[in-house]
Amino acid sequence: MSRGADDPYRPHLLADSDVAAVREAARLLGDWAVDVREPPALIRALAAVPDARAVVLTTENPNAMRDVFTAARRVGVPVVVACADETMRRRAAELRADDWFRPSADAEEIAARVRTAMTRAVPTGAALADRIERAEYEQLLLDGRTGLPSLPLAIERSRALIKERGEVVVLYLNFVRYSKLEELYGWEKMDAVLETTAQVTRELLDGSALSGSRALVSHINDADLVLFHVPPAGRAAASDAEITELAGRLQAEVGRRLETAFGEEIAAMFDIYVGVAHVYYNPKVRLERLIYRGMREAANAAKSVGERERARKVADLRTSLRERLVYVDYHPIVEATTRRVVGYEALARGMMRTLRSPEVMFEVAAEADLLWELGRLCRGRAVEAMTRLDDGQLLFLNVDPLDFGDPEFDERTLGVSDPRRVVIEITERTAIKDYPKFRGRLKAFRDAGFRFAVDDAGSGYAGLGSIANLEPDFIKLDMSLITCIDTNFIKQNLVETMVKFANDQGARVIAEGVEREEEFEAVRQIGVHLVQGFYLHRPGEAAG
Repeated sequence: MSRGADDPYRPHLLADSDVAAVREAARLLGDWAVDVREPPALIRALAAVPDARAVVLTTENPNAMRDVFTAARRVGVPVVVACADETMRRRAAELRADDWFRPSADAEEIAARVRTAMTRAVPTGAALADRIERAEYEQLLLDGRTGLPSLPLAIERSRALIKERGEVVVLYLNFVRYSKLEELYGWEKMDAVLETTAQVTRELLDGSALSGSRALVSHINDADLVLFHVPPAGRAAASDAEITELAGRLQAEVGRRLETAFGEEIAAMFDIYVGVAHVYYNPKVRLERLIYRGMREAANAAKSVGERERARKVADLRTSLRERLVYVDYHPIVEATTRRVVGYEALARGMMRTLRSPEVMFEVAAEADLLWELGRLCRGRAVEAMTRLDDGQLLFLNVDPLDFGDPEFDERTLGVSDPRRVVIEITERTAIKDYPKFRGRLKAFRDAGFRFAVDDAGSGYAGLGSIANLEPDFIKLDMSLITCIDTNFIKQNLVETMVKFANDQGARVIAEGVEREEEFEAVRQIGVHLVQGFYLHRPGEAAG
């Protein structure tokens, strides 16, 4: 019986580019599946695909080649390399490629090269034991999410380089808010973003003044990177000005790639701060001490850059508040059964580049004690566009629990002609500390005709206790419960339980973050009342 194309146990030929001759070679090898991925994802596939038989590499990126070779050696998979010139053949030989071919090779030659490589790659006896031992060791040296070397490996190589050259330049790259990404969108999304970020970083470093550095980029903490830069013999180290220029290009390119892959909402969340320190050899001081001192200095320098950027963001926020530089996107909420738009969630966005992300904008407002002022502006902007909504459509208005402490915020100051069409959505930026007092404020709004929704149910502060205390009209399920719900029975059971609870309480459930048809069908069949997500609509102007 033949296996399906998506069967992981079918023989797989992994490749980093979609070359027609490679696909035909896979067919000649016995109708193998071809799995085409960029190098960071290729590294993951080597560990995840049970029957990966060989890798065909066409990249000329030396760091990407090295990392793929390391991962392939770990699992005993041969690597065949496309070599366009003598430089590539020499590089393939240094990495101990199992075989190589010219880019112009036809499918028959590529298939033959793969067969030869597989024969050469079969270990026996002591070689097999050595490979197992090496694989176990290398697992300690590489970061599983990014494929980047671990910090101990980078430091070990740097020790020798400092002795050899007398100097190493330490760059600390601080990637801000990656942990926030995990909180908002889940660890799967965070890992995918980290992979993209690591890939962009390596690509830019290879083509920059740091190209040819003899030490490694290492992934540390949640997301930060550290680079130990030692130029090749005969070349001067990159200047601080060149490094600063690289930092700007890195921020722009990471933002561009993340926006392409994951959307503006995610891309706009991140900042990259780069700090630099020079470490000089001193025979009186332990090399490890010198290196860690350099890392601390570079990290502190990155922190200083971040502090200056935050000060600039506060100034931009003050300007935005003064000149009302905030606009609102409206994200449709639809009925699961009919796909009819029943309302819109108002999503505030900053007009200034530094404040495009609402997460960044509200974070800066909290630091500058300007949350009330920002909340007033965002609510005002949202209500201004209510006239564009069709009759009967609802406006979902995000309100932080802290906003209820604003003396200028009450049921009369929103400027809403028909409160019955406004749903106040309680966000979870802050915990509710005094429920009796908070419920008293909510009662005044409810008596005036406003309705309420609990946002992000299933995560953070918006747990069952919050739902019980607030008695909401709508319960918005956090997207972490919805992502891949079609294949996760636990999530299905949790959502089904929440729907039953809501039905008993006379509330309606909204599934957030529905990005695929399979997720939509799963929540619809469970009985979720309303749906919101990119699969159906992206935020924009309200229809009317």
